[in-house]
Amino acid sequence: MRGGLVLGSARCGSTLVSQVLRLHPDVLSLSELFSTAGPHAFRPARPGATISGARFWQRLATPSRALSRMGNPALAPAEFLYGRQPSPAFDPFFCPPVLAVTLPHLSDDPDALFQRIGARAALRPDLPLADHYRALFADLAGDAGGKIWVERSGGSLAAAGTLRAMFPEARPVLLLRDGADTALSMRDYPAARLAIWMWRRLRPLGIDLLGPRSHYGRGALWPAISAIGGRIGVGAILSRRPSLKDCGAFWSAVTLAGLRGLDGAKPLVLHYEDLCRQPRSQLVRLGIYLTGRAPAGWLDAASALPRPRPSRAATLPEADRRVLLNACERGEFALAAVGMARRAS
Repeated sequence: MRGGLVLGSARCGSTLVSQVLRLHPDVLSLSELFSTAGPHAFRPARPGATISGARFWQRLATPSRALSRMGNPALAPAEFLYGRQPSPAFDPFFCPPVLAVTLPHLSDDPDALFQRIGARAALRPDLPLADHYRALFADLAGDAGGKIWVERSGGSLAAAGTLRAMFPEARPVLLLRDGADTALSMRDYPAARLAIWMWRRLRPLGIDLLGPRSHYGRGALWPAISAIGGRIGVGAILSRRPSLKDCGAFWSAVTLAGLRGLDGAKPLVLHYEDLCRQPRSQLVRLGIYLTGRAPAGWLDAASALPRPRPSRAATLPEADRRVLLNACERGEFALAAVGMARRAS
C-alpha cells in the first residue's frame, strides 16, 4: 500500500489537510496517529529491532495520563474528536490514544472499529515497528476504504528524518504557514505550550525535543518523562502563555529540524495561506501528487472547507510584532534559502 506523510510544525493548518484528504476516495486519512502514540511512537528505533503485535497494540490502546492532561475534549474540543461521540465506550478524558482522534476521524462508530482492528493487531508476530504500522493501515483501509494511506500529525516535521527512514515509500508533503502567525497560534494551544516549555527547559539537561535521534516519540528518555508528567501534572505549564520570543524561536527550531530531516527529499510544498485563498488549484496539486488524480467531486466538496483568515501577527503592537518577527527570522531565512518560502501574492 502506498503512503504519504503530511509534515508540519503544529498549528499550521494541518488538521484542515486531514479533513480535505478524508474526502478523497483514494485516501485513507490518518489524523494524529503518531502524535497520540506518544513517547513510544517510533520506538524501538534500532535497526533490525522488532516488537510483538500485542505490545504494539497495547501502546495504542492503553489510556495515558500524560496525553489526557495535555489534550482532551475540554482543552482542544475541535481536535479531540472522541469527545463528540454520543455514547462512548470509554471516558473521552481518559481514552485509548488511537481513539482520541484517529478512529473518530475515519468512522462514525470508532468503538466498533477499535475492537475490530485491535483483535487483529494483537495477534501479529514480532515485526519491525514500521511493518506493524503498515499492517494497521491495511486493516483500516479495509474498513474505511482508501488505496493510499496519508498520516498527518501536528508537529511531525520534527520527526521528518525518522518518518522518511521508516516509510521510504511515503510521499512527503511539507505544509507551511507564516511563521509569526503559526507561533502566535502555538502560544494559545496547550500542547504547543508544553512542547515549548520542554524544548527550553530540557535542552540544558541534554534532552533535545527536536534532535534527529532524540525527538519526542523516539528518544529513550521520553517514556520516563511522560510517566513523570502524568503523575505530577502539567496544569501550570499548560495554562501559561510562553513569551513571543520563545514561540517564534521554537517555530524556527522546528522548521530547521524539519529541513534537516528532509535533506535530499523533494516534498510537495503546500502553503496554508494559498490553500485557503486558492483552494481548488492547491487541492489539484495535492491530489495529483499523492494519488495521481483530483476527482471533480472531491474538489467540489473539499474546496468548500478552507476559509481565509486575517493575519493575527499583523494586528500586534509594533514592538511585540518586531520581537516575534525577529524570533522567526532563522526559520524564514532557512525556508527562503531552499526555495520554499511563500511568494507574496
